[in-house]
Amino acid sequence: MKMTKWIPGIVMAGTLVLAGCSKAPGVSDQMEISGVKLDVPKLQQAFATDKPELQAGVSKAVMSIRYGQYDQALAELQKLGAVPSLTEPQKKLVTDVVEQVKQLAAKAPAKPPQ
Repeated sequence: MKMTKWIPGIVMAGTLVLAGCSKAPGVSDQMEISGVKLDVPKLQQAFATDKPELQAGVSKAVMSIRYGQYDQALAELQKLGAVPSLTEPQKKLVTDVVEQVKQLAAKAPAKPPQ
């Protein structure tokens, strides 16, 4: 008898927990650096189940972007965009991110000579 009183409470608590796991408001599928919005999360998601070589290329490009090495990121993205097995949405996404990284590189301050 006491157990039957707990079941609705447990079900309600589980429902509240699951409802709280949804995407938070204001969270976008873009990353912003220096005022330039990058579709990096979408890019990572588009290649999440692809070949390991392609996933590695995406990871290298993302790390290069995060460390401000935009020339390396562009080179990696262009290599990725040249893969013939990409789907049209993947090609478009890579092209979009290449353009976004070019905008970011144009805004980046010049590095001092070493």
